[in-house]
Amino acid sequence: MNSKKFKLNGADVWALAKNALLVGGAASLTYVAENFSDLDLGTTGILFVPIVAVGLDTLIKWMKDNTKK
Repeated sequence: MNSKKFKLNGADVWALAKNALLVGGAASLTYVAENFSDLDLGTTGILFVPIVAVGLDTLIKWMKDNTKK
């Protein structure tokens, strides 16, 4: 962020909005991943739940680590 003290420019607002979207996305994916085991999918759940859980875990890690520091 390259603006003067107590002032925001367009780049600062974009960086803040992007960070808020990434945090919100990671939080919602974490919520889905934590509560996914409560679904009753019958016999297909044995195959479906682990695949989706691994996919959600991968997306969460990617969203957290794929940002510039």
